[in-house]
Amino acid sequence: MLLVVLVELGRDAEARVRAATALDACLASFDPDHRRTVEARASLDRFNGA
Repeated sequence: MLLVVLVELGRDAEARVRAATALDACLASFDPDHRRTVEARASLDRFNGA
C-alpha cells in the first residue's frame, strides 16, 4: 500500500528503493518461494518494467 501511495505522489524512486529493500529483507528471512518474497519481487518487477 505504501508503494502505491509513493507512486501516486510521484515518488517513484523512493518506492523502487523501498521495494528493493523489502525484497532483500524477505530473502534474508524467508525462502524464495514464500508468499511475501513473491509479492516483494512482483512489486520490484513492476517498477523495473518486467
